[in-house]
Amino acid sequence: MASSLLLAAIGAVLLGTSYQLYLSPLLFTTLGVNRDLQSISDFPYQCRRIQNPRLEACEDMWLDDSARVLYAACSSGSGRANGAWNPSVSALNTSRRTPGGDYVSVLRIDEPGTDGLFGLHQLQPVGYAGATGDGALDLHGFDVEVVDDTKLRFWMVNHRPPLDEQGGFLDAEKVGANSTIEVFEVERGEGEEKKQMVHLKTISDAAVITPNKVAATGDGGFVATNDKSGKGNFFPTVGLRRDLDFVLGGGSLAYCGDTSCHIAATGGFNYPNGLVRGKDGLYYVPSSFIDKIRVMELQPDLTLKEINVIHLGMPVDNLSVDEKGDIYAASFPKIWTFVKSMGDPYNIDAPATIWRIRKSGKDYEVEKVIEDGEGKIIGSATIARHDAKTGRLFIGGMFQ
Repeated sequence: MASSLLLAAIGAVLLGTSYQLYLSPLLFTTLGVNRDLQSISDFPYQCRRIQNPRLEACEDMWLDDSARVLYAACSSGSGRANGAWNPSVSALNTSRRTPGGDYVSVLRIDEPGTDGLFGLHQLQPVGYAGATGDGALDLHGFDVEVVDDTKLRFWMVNHRPPLDEQGGFLDAEKVGANSTIEVFEVERGEGEEKKQMVHLKTISDAAVITPNKVAATGDGGFVATNDKSGKGNFFPTVGLRRDLDFVLGGGSLAYCGDTSCHIAATGGFNYPNGLVRGKDGLYYVPSSFIDKIRVMELQPDLTLKEINVIHLGMPVDNLSVDEKGDIYAASFPKIWTFVKSMGDPYNIDAPATIWRIRKSGKDYEVEKVIEDGEGKIIGSATIARHDAKTGRLFIGGMFQ
């Protein structure tokens, strides 16, 4: 009898511990069960959608504050939906890549024009052949480095399809994407020659396994998030372990210098997503599965060490840094609705929340900037860029 009571007590303790450590965070933090959301009308913004086929599925954006130009990596909602080609969400159907490839759309944010499209145009790639020779890009996250007053350097995640030696498509379900980092140079200013992005080089390395976003180091290198523990969906190679990333954690950070790359941090990640390098030189790494933004410092041996953690109470997709050094986070208050929107991006809008993170001494102040509980205007947001000069927010989404 005593032993039975002891076993029951131990079982109760284990169940209670499991609930506190795993089930409760999963239900209430990650999935947002019983989370009350605010209407977008509660916030002091007048929001509208800038609608155009060339502004679909803009997963990531970068703002040139001084030139007053916004750059967005865009695609098509159908090309990034479930069952299509979007390796970041394990969609590995090469036959449904976006026709003609993805592109960088450009808006001059102080010149709306009579059509309200801010002089919308695309950057034309020059000198980039593409995986199959058609010049097509398969873009995801990116960062931009200001080289000087006249030039920008783009570091772009490119999820190329895998090919065999004869140039035929391999089964991406088995081998995953052939993801690379593409480096382009763009001239700042007006004129037709400024509407080009000149290809400088392709970076392909075993350390850059499943890249999601890059952050330029400012000295010719970059840090990249590998959002998963492996490529491909095929069981029993890596598919099962990768499917368990949600529970067991997975992913890593890669550091690439001028000549080589290596894994700079592992452990404690759970779908590391759209990192940024802050004005303070630290790297801020969000997670799309758990409530944790890890603050990482680059060490002399070129590894990354966690020195702080920021909590927002919900998973985060991409971060961005404004001119003042404040960090803006696009987050998922109801991630299950966001997952459903992947399958039907034109008809399902997921709620979205945008946060501001401001450094205060050794700590951080967090503030909810805007929330769209109904997903009416900024639904399914994955990136928010703040224009510090005017206070405006430019918000994009991977599937919208």
